[in-house]
Amino acid sequence: MRDLLEATDRDLDAMSGGECPEVHMVPSASLVAADSPRLGGLSREHVEVLAQRDIEPVLVHRDTLRVVDGMHRLQAARLRGEKMIPVRFLDGPASEVFIHSVAANVSHGLPLTLKDRKAAAGRILTSHPDLSDRAIARITGLSPKTVSAVRRTSTEDVPRTEVRVGVDGRARPLDAARRREVAVAFLAEHPGATLSEVAASAGVSVSTACEIRQRIRRDEQAPPPPRPGAARETKGCNRTGPAGPPPGDLREQRIETLAKDPSLRFTESGRALLRWLNKRAPDLEAGQQLMAAVPVHCAVAVADLANSYAREWQRFASDLDRALGDMVEH
Repeated sequence: MRDLLEATDRDLDAMSGGECPEVHMVPSASLVAADSPRLGGLSREHVEVLAQRDIEPVLVHRDTLRVVDGMHRLQAARLRGEKMIPVRFLDGPASEVFIHSVAANVSHGLPLTLKDRKAAAGRILTSHPDLSDRAIARITGLSPKTVSAVRRTSTEDVPRTEVRVGVDGRARPLDAARRREVAVAFLAEHPGATLSEVAASAGVSVSTACEIRQRIRRDEQAPPPPRPGAARETKGCNRTGPAGPPPGDLREQRIETLAKDPSLRFTESGRALLRWLNKRAPDLEAGQQLMAAVPVHCAVAVADLANSYAREWQRFASDLDRALGDMVEH
């Protein structure tokens, strides 16, 4: 579907003066009439006007020789008695010819009427129901709101789908909210899961899984709301420190998973990272054991120092997640 949308964009670019496919001369009698979006058929007056000009290349589907765009030009050439006509070939499935025809006729030449474009939107919805309203609007020259209205009035003819393909060619599930909930639940049960595992479990994209994980981490960092009626705590020994790190066995499990990754095991930089992470784990365990040795009058200073280390780690994790999200999107 992404290829279809990109191809229609190339058609529009070619007709607006951009880079065009090679022109071929073919017998005009060999061409098959277009599956035209024009409900009223060809305009005799427009054909006669074109017959007085140089004939521009006609867009033709290579496999079927069906005219995609240029029926008025073809009729003008035949009216002039010309046996050969210049064409540019379009490759792709025959099932997509009508979509290319609509996109081409909307962008130039004799304009399609509003009735023509609405009828074309209805046909595209029937043949490609997974295209989003915005994608069909771009093809037909209608507004997304109008396409949505056509979709509602064509419910009996339009098959139901679980995804919609947008203008960018990306498929998005209609039940996106439910799938996000599944991803959140999966991360709660498997906090060490990779983004690919989260995406596969919930049926979302890797970039969406990355965004969900970042949001969860931001929520976890937010301070809890004050307890109603709680006594004001004094600064000093009553101050509580931040929540402790994940259990040691979970950290070890994550490090073992990373150690099995070939991209880390078999590169010098990867092995250096693994050695560094292994050194940090004992430090955290030792910190838990040394907590009892912190004097009361030093608790605030030690807690502030630990918080500063934690913020640096969190900044590192956020930068890493953001970098991964940028790589996924590109």
